[in-house]
Amino acid sequence: MGAEHNVVEFPPQPGRVWKKRLLVGGSATLAVVLVLIGVLLYSPLLAIERVEISGNELARSEHLAEDLRALEGVPLPRVGPGTVLELLQDQRAVEDVVIQAEAPDTLHVIVTEYQPVAMTGRKGAYKLVAADGRYLKTVENRGDFDLPLISGVSSSSKPELFETITSVLSSLPEEVLAQLKYATAKTIDSVELELTTGERVRWGSAENNVEKASVLTALLGIEPPKNQPAVKVYDVSSPERPVTR
Repeated sequence: MGAEHNVVEFPPQPGRVWKKRLLVGGSATLAVVLVLIGVLLYSPLLAIERVEISGNELARSEHLAEDLRALEGVPLPRVGPGTVLELLQDQRAVEDVVIQAEAPDTLHVIVTEYQPVAMTGRKGAYKLVAADGRYLKTVENRGDFDLPLISGVSSSSKPELFETITSVLSSLPEEVLAQLKYATAKTIDSVELELTTGERVRWGSAENNVEKASVLTALLGIEPPKNQPAVKVYDVSSPERPVTR
């Protein structure tokens, strides 16, 4: 008679069991994530139906809304700031945007605009100008903005000189900018300003703009003694040695 053979089955190794479970669990998780991504990116449940715009003062809301109409029907997760800026590229006053999604169908667009520092042009057609010399908007009335008028220089004929003037003006605080009537220059080293009260400011070049702005602000805040003639010229071309006369 043949000998009986007993076969002993060993339990599976714990490491292999855990690897199998991790593989199955990981695959299931990945599948769920892919489904969720697909739902977020392509589902009509999150399609944009309303675009709320805020923060704009120069750019007209109806023009912005018209440019952003292309976003209607696009799922919220597929829209980023770059997409919005590209649609608004013809809006010269728009510098940047921040977007906020509000489920299920609203996109909030908060606009940041370039700040005007001067005007150019003539009555009925004044152009607002930013610090880098770009034109932002045309307005009819100069009195709508407390900004100086750049005279004798245009961005097309003398762009370097024009940008020198706007660079100087951008360094001034709003309260000083509002006191200016004109800004001009014959060379990049001879910028001059005129106050609404008639006094002139000899600024010089665009070097040390911050220091010059600080000195001019301080000088304008000084009340001249009653027994001395009024100041007609503020010379801050050398900010460490300002002169009034």
